[in-house]
Amino acid sequence: MTLEAGSPPPVAPQQSLSRQFEVGTVITRTFSVWRSNVLTFSLLTVASDAPIVAMSLIAGVPIPGMTAPNRNPFHPGQTPLSFPTSIWFAYLATMVLVLIQVGGITQAVMSHLSGKRVSVPEMITAGLKRFFPMLGVILVSYLMLVFGLVLLIVPGVILVCALSVTIPVSVLERRGTFGPISRSFFLTKGHRLAIFLAALIFFVVFAAVYTFGSFMLPTYTASFSPMLGTMLGLALNIAFGSLAWILPCVIYHDLRVAKEGLDPQQLSAVFD
Repeated sequence: MTLEAGSPPPVAPQQSLSRQFEVGTVITRTFSVWRSNVLTFSLLTVASDAPIVAMSLIAGVPIPGMTAPNRNPFHPGQTPLSFPTSIWFAYLATMVLVLIQVGGITQAVMSHLSGKRVSVPEMITAGLKRFFPMLGVILVSYLMLVFGLVLLIVPGVILVCALSVTIPVSVLERRGTFGPISRSFFLTKGHRLAIFLAALIFFVVFAAVYTFGSFMLPTYTASFSPMLGTMLGLALNIAFGSLAWILPCVIYHDLRVAKEGLDPQQLSAVFD
């Protein structure tokens, strides 16, 4: 089955539309997808971070949680780092690879939820094909968020929730640059408080994991093996990092189930 550009996967009106979008279900499903794909997603994370990490090591720039486990970038008295030009080029390369990674993970998550699996080459291909549409959506969303945050913090938070599924829409429904934004507003309407609560829970998880992996773990092992804690913390951060890309996909999936009666068979049509 071939979908026309700008058209969402078909839905069946006869399916029950009374299914609820629930925070607990989103969290459980997100962790379920993560457990099933943690190795593949972690390898993609390592690949996307490779340019900035490699160049930082070559240039001798300390990396909090890696080459400088005792450096806390959030400490108010911490001396700001100065970066050579090469680091900024490496950062740009990493951002390109991260965007490709996000597109690939998006396809992998939606395939998993429809009972299918995709290979790493298929994930990379999906990320490459949707790279520029995703980039356009991200830039427009960023500008919207900047204006929202400048105006007032509450509208900014509302915008974050309203734009939370723009990337899945961009990858799966192929609606150009502005189409995913309006589509995300439509799908999240009436469920933004639940989305905020789910995102808040994961933010707390991320903060706890990052703090433990980047600062506490290296400190615990500093007396007998300084690098042990650093490497274990790095592995922990890499493994949990993909949750940030899985969550919007699960939210997108559950919103379509709740609002449009999407079932796994219809979801799989996205890739036909």
